[in-house]
Amino acid sequence: MVDDRDGNDTRRPAVSRNLATAARLKKPVRAFRVAVMGSPRWLEVAAELLGRAGVTCEVVDIQSKGAAVSWMLRCQWRHFDAIHHVYGPNWWWGTSMAILGKPVIWHWIGTDVLDFRVARDAHHGWQSALTCRAAYQWACAHLADSPELAEELQELGIQARVVRLLPKLIEAEVEPLPQKFSVLTYWNPNRKDFYRGEIVFQLAEEFPDVEFKIVNVTGAGESASPNVKFLGYQDDIASIYSQSSVLIRLPKHDSLSAMVLEMLARGRYVIYNKKQAGCYFATSLSEARKALQEIKQKVAPNTAGAQSVRERFSLDKEAQALSELYGALFGSC
Repeated sequence: MVDDRDGNDTRRPAVSRNLATAARLKKPVRAFRVAVMGSPRWLEVAAELLGRAGVTCEVVDIQSKGAAVSWMLRCQWRHFDAIHHVYGPNWWWGTSMAILGKPVIWHWIGTDVLDFRVARDAHHGWQSALTCRAAYQWACAHLADSPELAEELQELGIQARVVRLLPKLIEAEVEPLPQKFSVLTYWNPNRKDFYRGEIVFQLAEEFPDVEFKIVNVTGAGESASPNVKFLGYQDDIASIYSQSSVLIRLPKHDSLSAMVLEMLARGRYVIYNKKQAGCYFATSLSEARKALQEIKQKVAPNTAGAQSVRERFSLDKEAQALSELYGALFGSC
């Protein structure tokens, strides 16, 4: 056996070259990544579902065109292979992503269907035309937050798969009702009419001994009875749920409210203008008044409502649907 200590064995460089080549071949490929964008309230919800689906994603919260332009000029979009946009298409993002060559999945949640219907029916204007192209021609796929939304979209010529945006807060235990009876509701700022805020104000006047709490609204410019409390935006909404007895939700258009499910899961009562298991159905002041009078007599939590949420809604089930969709569109993510 030759002990070639002087390094003249020409086989050694070949071995080194082979190892270097193998190292390059084994270098891990970057994982398929998805940017979760759109309506700020739903970004973390969508990201949670995508994570459970095994899809690598990142929340990209951009709420102005200036921030969007900056994001694109800094080429941040290069870090992502697809866009999961929570809210229906608009001309700005639809056109931008089409130019950049990024596939977009539009996840419809409710009022975006109304907005799109207005844009589609305008029949004129370049913004309307680009919004329609983003929906009908440039979309990679469409998702709907509820079967009802999917039906509305089908009427508009859009085929959408139902994937509910279920928040982690529905994975809760039934809690005892608070000692002090109180009502909770939610509005978007400057959209009191859409959420039928006048009915809530009227009920507050008729039930002066009951505290009515309105989240996401500061109350600036509003004139309400003293028992109405404007809570503004709340980071810890779970604690507000625990301190509330009943939710009133009567919007002019809705998918399936996360707040409804989150309150039901905790054994709270709900007055809703959609027929939903475990809820009191009401579409008018008189119906809401009657329901509130009945609920006010309750001393035990709404266990039937909580049970309906556990039986009918599952984050893991929706995550599985997302996994199947992404697998079909992009292969293994």
